[in-house]
Amino acid sequence: MKIDLSELERKLSYGINLTIKESTILIESMEGFIDDKIELQEQLNTAKKALTEVAGGHTVEDAIFNHQLIASKALAAIGGDDE
Repeated sequence: MKIDLSELERKLSYGINLTIKESTILIESMEGFIDDKIELQEQLNTAKKALTEVAGGHTVEDAIFNHQLIASKALAAIGGDDE
């Protein structure tokens, strides 16, 4: 069953109770959004860590030498192989 958000909003705004099925679908969708947010936050944290490693404490020569390895590890950690 596809969620018609405008219909659910209309029902809620008029104080109309949702069916159990509608409530369940809405909760499952919200859980999916939360899971997506958590995954994106983890990916962001991984990218921040990689950028910090590249920028912090390395000489220019070391950074140039190591940047591909660090970037490859970061992309692998966040699933950078899908296009």
